Amino acid sequence: MIKTLVLVPIRDNDGQAFGPADWDLLERKLLERFGGFTGGGMADGAWSDNGKVYRDTSRRYEVALSSWNQLPDWLAIVHWIRAHFRQIALYIEVAGVPEIIGE
Repeated sequence: MIKTLVLVPIRDNDGQAFGPADWDLLERKLLERFGGFTGGGMADGAWSDNGKVYRDTSRRYEVALSSWNQLPDWLAIVHWIRAHFRQIALYIEVAGVPEIIGE
């Protein structure tokens, strides 16, 4: 098994909160493609850009891939998340290796 993680902010970059339909759609996609997920609760964090500090709260989603062959499908979902949830970048981990997926 290969453990993956994506943090999905609960608000877009303009501060607009996402509704239940957005979360239901994401979770349905994870269930349909990977058979399940683990919600790891909320994660509070901060990041800086050009000296300005931004704070956010994110939902944690963990998915266990049965094979490295599933990685392209998981990355496709990550890119969908970034677009659908209107994010400049997302924090992910694959097998414990962190990365920021951005523009």
